[in-house]
Amino acid sequence: MNDPFDSSRQMPPVQQTPVDQAIESRLGAYLLTRPLGASRLGDRFLALHEATHSSHVAHRLTSCTSKVDRARVEAAFQSLSDLRHPHLLRIEALVWDSATPWLITPFAGDADGMRTLGRLLRQKGGQMSPLEAGLAVSQLLAAVGHAHSSAPGAPVFHGPLSLDEVLVDRHGKIIIENYGFARRLKGLSRGDLESGREEVVRVVEIAYELVTGLRAEEPIIPAIRLAPRLDRAWSAWLDRGLDPSRGFQTAEQALATMPGMERQGLTVEFPSGARLSGPAPFRV
Repeated sequence: MNDPFDSSRQMPPVQQTPVDQAIESRLGAYLLTRPLGASRLGDRFLALHEATHSSHVAHRLTSCTSKVDRARVEAAFQSLSDLRHPHLLRIEALVWDSATPWLITPFAGDADGMRTLGRLLRQKGGQMSPLEAGLAVSQLLAAVGHAHSSAPGAPVFHGPLSLDEVLVDRHGKIIIENYGFARRLKGLSRGDLESGREEVVRVVEIAYELVTGLRAEEPIIPAIRLAPRLDRAWSAWLDRGLDPSRGFQTAEQALATMPGMERQGLTVEFPSGARLSGPAPFRV
């Protein structure tokens, strides 16, 4: 379903900095020390706060060529910097370098840089165990459900979620990077129930890819045929979530019906008051 609030104005692509290019430059109170690769928003750099010596990530956005572009960046920051959840990366600051905006977020990587769910999946040979996939996906659903139902002022939507927008920190916790920000930069500040449902379907597609090693593209092969050791309850959950007529309407519904939730140790709370047993971080 097309979003009726889409904007025809698209921001130009960001020039990317090679990951192996040595840099050392200042950005306000931060010292940029090395590139961390590109994200959906643009180049990322490891940034050291010179006063606190804490590590952060500086995201270089597209330069603003008009007052409208600048206002859109400011509005996105003001609305999304208040979005707080254990599995959503916190946006700490917005720093301007002339006409170029930079977002500052915590550094959730390790000595090797940023570890995304996509990178972790490749390191594991393109497939995860159902237990690992369940732990990751339940954390994604908890974050998405929070954004959809409890954001200040209005629900926040992100659009199709990429495996490389999902970070895995050094403790194995799943964190979505810059949730909703790219969508806000396009002028999409609203959404509807269908927008939320499409995001939930995308999380189920990620679950399918994690356990089968294949993307959930038509014709979809039943997961149990690709992963014979997969529990039938898990296969049924994936089948339902990918079925356009029977799919989950909300993240809360998808999480509540996930197999094995009652055996996990973390409590997930939704704004509706529901309290669901959820997963602890998994080993990386």
